[in-house]
Amino acid sequence: MEKILEKFSKKYKRVLITGGTGFLGKNMVPLLEDAGVEVTATGRNYNLMDWEKAEELFTMKDYDIIFHAAVFQGAGDFTIKYPADQFYKNNLIHTNVLECRRRFQPNSRIVGIGSTCSYPGGIPVLSESDYFTGPLHPSVETYGLTKCLMQQGIRAYKQQYKLPGTTAVFATLYGPHDEFDPTKSHVVSALIKKFCEAVRDGKDEVEVWGDGLQTRELIFVEDQISGLLLTCDYDGDMINIGTGQETRIRDLAEMIKEVSGFTGKIVYNTNRFVGVKRKVLNIDRAKDLYGWTTDNKLHSLEEGLSKTIEWYNKEML
Repeated sequence: MEKILEKFSKKYKRVLITGGTGFLGKNMVPLLEDAGVEVTATGRNYNLMDWEKAEELFTMKDYDIIFHAAVFQGAGDFTIKYPADQFYKNNLIHTNVLECRRRFQPNSRIVGIGSTCSYPGGIPVLSESDYFTGPLHPSVETYGLTKCLMQQGIRAYKQQYKLPGTTAVFATLYGPHDEFDPTKSHVVSALIKKFCEAVRDGKDEVEVWGDGLQTRELIFVEDQISGLLLTCDYDGDMINIGTGQETRIRDLAEMIKEVSGFTGKIVYNTNRFVGVKRKVLNIDRAKDLYGWTTDNKLHSLEEGLSKTIEWYNKEML
């Protein structure tokens, strides 16, 4: 991480992170600031659906690079419950950001934060060449399409106006400052909350959604930030940044149980929402071009979970 930060900070002195007051930003901002980078991180204080607020943000100062992470989203069945809200709000956010960048920050670079949800739903291993080759998974269809719009928007502005940028597609993040609200949390934070509270309250069992055989690609947030900074100069349309490894939810639950100190029983509820059964990013492009995961050591799942559970017990319980 230190070498990646040092190289990044020599080139990019002023950074804007939209959606930067959330999980990613809370971990990313202090790392960049400690490296001497001037960071502007915005959240609800700048409603990017509002053109005037977006214009205010993009005319406030000059930025060298923009990480566009602002989005309206949630976890679990949120994407099924609110498809219209996601369509309306996310498309406004993305189009306002891209047009403001063109008008007011033409000398900047932009990196959009993508999602595995925007890949075809029937493909378990996701390569960049698979984009736009099939329908999205029904459980995340609208949200995924808005991420497709963002990616295509960055591409369109690059083609017409020669404005540099790319889209970085993340694996499933976890770590300190994650979202632990059950209506918004993803699998790791949801399970950490359940197990840690079960330990605190002396419960005998913890419920896990599904049969536990579904898999996810999990990456500790500091590792994801390393990959983002390492590949931000990529000139192609999009690049996958993940671990390239799958973890069964059953194995994840057992590891969280062990690390948290829970001694009760795990109950698998097959009647609850589980989403896609299996997906993992093909990270060969990032490996070949940047030495991703080969030249830099990632946290093991146990290491990442231990750090996250320690933080949760200290800050959230």
